[in-house]
Amino acid sequence: GGNVFKLKHFGLADKETEINEAAARLSREAAGEDKWVIGSMGPTGKLVIMEEVTEEALYEAFKQQSIALEKGGADAVCIETMSDIDEAVIAIKAAKENTNLEVIATFTFDATAENQFHTMMGVTPSEAALSAIQAGANIIGTNCGNGLKNMAVIIAQMRKVAPDTPILVHANAGLPQLKDGKVVYLETPELVGELIPLIIQSGANIIGGCCGTTPEHIISIKKKICIIQR
Repeated sequence: GGNVFKLKHFGLADKETEINEAAARLSREAAGEDKWVIGSMGPTGKLVIMEEVTEEALYEAFKQQSIALEKGGADAVCIETMSDIDEAVIAIKAAKENTNLEVIATFTFDATAENQFHTMMGVTPSEAALSAIQAGANIIGTNCGNGLKNMAVIIAQMRKVAPDTPILVHANAGLPQLKDGKVVYLETPELVGELIPLIIQSGANIIGGCCGTTPEHIISIKKKICIIQR
């Protein structure tokens, strides 16, 4: 993560602005002017409820990070892999109140029962969607933690309470497995492509990949979307 709390682990807390601005600038140079550059802002690893951090400190960290990303050339910021609604809301407000960036907010959910999902803090997809929208997010969604099949259920639950808000999904290439001492992801590009119609029917507007996905996965997603849109 590029926030001050994560960078502190590497002795780089005082480089938060420099690192984020450079990351956005390099991304802009690579993408050119006709593509969108979206800066990533992940969780801090600190919980307000556990009194590990104050709301003011979280706000300041996300404020500085989002300002730096905008200065570097980002068009939007994706507040991603969130599990704590309080932290997500603070991050959304920090970006909305201090930049002109479009704000995306995505959460990571675990399966607790059939068709039931919660973040590690007990937040449901519906609760996450409503809280993010109320805080000012332009786009909501889910990333990491699940393969595409589970994501379809999560998206449908979000869509039910957010009929008019764009929904983004960045799924893993399945859940990680340990084989011969190596972590592997079993959802192939072909399987991911086959699941795209289900994801679209569930209500997704933006589809990408998270852990375990490769350029081949993204190509497969794009090809299937092009076929559907014909």
